[in-house]
Amino acid sequence: MPAEILFPVISDLIDPATDQKGNAMAKPNYQFKKRQKELAKKKKKEEKRQRKLENKTVETDETEKDPTPSMEDR
Repeated sequence: MPAEILFPVISDLIDPATDQKGNAMAKPNYQFKKRQKELAKKKKKEEKRQRKLENKTVETDETEKDPTPSMEDR
């Protein structure tokens, strides 16, 4: 019997880029994952900015509706 049948090539067993049959496997796309993470951060930051802006406008509207009496009104 040939030695290759009894003892598989060590590089095939160690190489993470191939599956058990020796077929090439897909590699992770780290750039895509990084870009998606950056876009998620940017979206979250923009939503937070919008909430703060809305809270500020609501606060400003309330102060305009209930002005405090000034010295001249007395």
